[in-house]
Amino acid sequence: MRLILDRSSARTLIAFGDETLELEGRDPTWCAALRGLLAGRRPDALAVGLGPGSFAGVRAAIACLQGMGLALGLRPKGFPSAALCALAAGLPEVTVVGDARRGTLWAVRFAVSDDAIVQQGPFRILARERFVPAEDMVSPDAARLADFGLRPALPEAGLLAEAVRRLGDALTEDPAPFYLHPAVGAAPAE
Repeated sequence: MRLILDRSSARTLIAFGDETLELEGRDPTWCAALRGLLAGRRPDALAVGLGPGSFAGVRAAIACLQGMGLALGLRPKGFPSAALCALAAGLPEVTVVGDARRGTLWAVRFAVSDDAIVQQGPFRILARERFVPAEDMVSPDAARLADFGLRPALPEAGLLAEAVRRLGDALTEDPAPFYLHPAVGAAPAE
């Protein structure tokens, strides 16, 4: 059974086979909850959400599954956490938009079918003041972006296994978080 972990949103989402677990907020007991869900059982595959979203949450989830993978002889694979929102939207084509902070938004487009979730291009950074919402846009940050009237599409643990199945070969071999902005304090390019 595949173990799937996503900590990009305000909730920690975990799936192991048909069992799912959602922890509200940044619950500091998420590692213990993960261990409890496994209850001594060994996963045969690992998948982790790469964001965008909570940078610390994404990094902690990747580190956890990389460490587990070392111990179990498994290589974790990564997936864009926005694919969960695309699946939750229930639309055949959807743009997922989120708050990238610093006066910007991120956006990515997906085509969703019964068999696949296909990312239609790279994540884009958009200036908040120039953004124009459309009917086929959803957001995990809809409450924070209320001035745009985007439909909410919240990631759910119950969607993890289905999203990973539909992403299939699009899973990333070397999980690393999506970086939306250069590091704070980085020297500007000349």
